[in-house]
Amino acid sequence: MKRMSALLFLVLTQCISSTEKKASKDTDFSNSVSKIDTNADVTEIKIKEDTKVYNIDSIDVKPEFEKGIKKLHKFIRQNYRYPEEELQVKGIVDVNFIVEKDGYLSNIIVVKDADFGTGNEAIRILKKCPRWTPGTLNKKPVRVRYYLTIPINTNDEQTP
Repeated sequence: MKRMSALLFLVLTQCISSTEKKASKDTDFSNSVSKIDTNADVTEIKIKEDTKVYNIDSIDVKPEFEKGIKKLHKFIRQNYRYPEEELQVKGIVDVNFIVEKDGYLSNIIVVKDADFGTGNEAIRILKKCPRWTPGTLNKKPVRVRYYLTIPINTNDEQTP
């Protein structure tokens, strides 16, 4: 009987001890769960997006103004405002910009200017420009750097 009570005491001690360990593990787990911020703002999670700007020669399909380059030159010609002064302005304005995945233009930079505000006017027109068809790589739209030369001649009505 003494053996039986000693054995029973030993078994109960083991059971109580393992229950306490399990409870402490559960408590530790619940403590670590409570440390997770469940109120995190979902907008803070950002999906990695391809924001690389491709060179026009490294893509499959080049971006283009809807209806072609001749329509782009017509758009520029119709919207270009020459300086107020009676100046004889001749030259070219070289610009580059990014045709975004959605067809809009961004990061418009004047590389060469014919002075008298011609570069600023080129930027104004390109910001006003309708959407382009974006360039593609592997059948997916990508951001593409585009280079454009705009001829300026206040004497000639056929500019660009």
